[in-house]
Amino acid sequence: MSQTAPQDVFMEEVRRLRAAYEKQRDSTNLVPPTGRPVLDNDIDIVDGIVYHTYWYERTSNTAADSQGEECQVVRLADIPGTLSGDILRLERNLPPLDPGGDYNIIGDDIHRLVNPPPLPCFEDDSEDISAALASLPEIEVDPDAHFIKKGKYATEIQNLLACQGGSCPGVPKSAHVIRLLGKSLYGELVFEKFTPRYVLAAVHPLSKYKAWILQLIDGLRCLHSLEIIHRDLRIDNLVFSRDNSRLLICDLESRWGNRLAPEISRRPVLDAGWTKKSDIYDLGMTIKGMIYGNTPITNLVEWHAPPPLDDIVASCLRISPEDRPSLDEVYDMVENIKIH
Repeated sequence: MSQTAPQDVFMEEVRRLRAAYEKQRDSTNLVPPTGRPVLDNDIDIVDGIVYHTYWYERTSNTAADSQGEECQVVRLADIPGTLSGDILRLERNLPPLDPGGDYNIIGDDIHRLVNPPPLPCFEDDSEDISAALASLPEIEVDPDAHFIKKGKYATEIQNLLACQGGSCPGVPKSAHVIRLLGKSLYGELVFEKFTPRYVLAAVHPLSKYKAWILQLIDGLRCLHSLEIIHRDLRIDNLVFSRDNSRLLICDLESRWGNRLAPEISRRPVLDAGWTKKSDIYDLGMTIKGMIYGNTPITNLVEWHAPPPLDDIVASCLRISPEDRPSLDEVYDMVENIKIH
């Protein structure tokens, strides 16, 4: 009887981890498909306790009881080992609640929420980027070859140009950072067309993840060498060549971003404390997202990374920024993974 090859063992472990998460994901009533539609959610800190607030769509038969409010608000305190903490970790479900009311669930206590926060309404903070666009060549867009997006911030154009020698289309400093080709007739940013992150939905051999992670680190090293903090590194901001051999980092706005690293402020401010070390924290989360082919419902879900990536991820996710490895150290750890 033949032995299972190590790469097969790795792939089987990834499938097992994905199946376990999908079981949690499909059974929780915190969000659909089992739970009601979520209009928005937010995280804030009150008296040192992290609260996750969910705005749920109300059913039509509860509109009268809720004075016409369009949503029900449920705030959950992140207190591990209690009802609210377990709900956020998908280990228990929301208890039955009067759909006409709003609620605080703090530990094991459930209270009516007085003066619930309104549904967030985010204003478009796009800048006038006409001056930055003026320096870009105009490209005749081919839908089969190009991807276009409306630029919102001058920093994105500045960051992109810095990564390609200061000109457009320029010479890329890394093959793993998206290259800006120019602007369209209507002022959109034009890029080469790549495959979105949905290639990660399949389970791949360890050798493929190793190659992608090394490329991801290479792209991030390029950004950091130019003093660019990505701020929003996640699988949604990765694209792939059509043959899946090359990974590239995209969306270099460096404006709003992840608030996963513990040192980052949860307040909706631009100066939230993003640094190269918070990018490394996000790198650890992104590696897990690549393995699972998804993003977690909450950042409290326990997503275990399979060996031999578990120690690498754990080092990136250390609580203290000073304890996290440098990108060169992470690269070496990944490079030293033996493929059999």
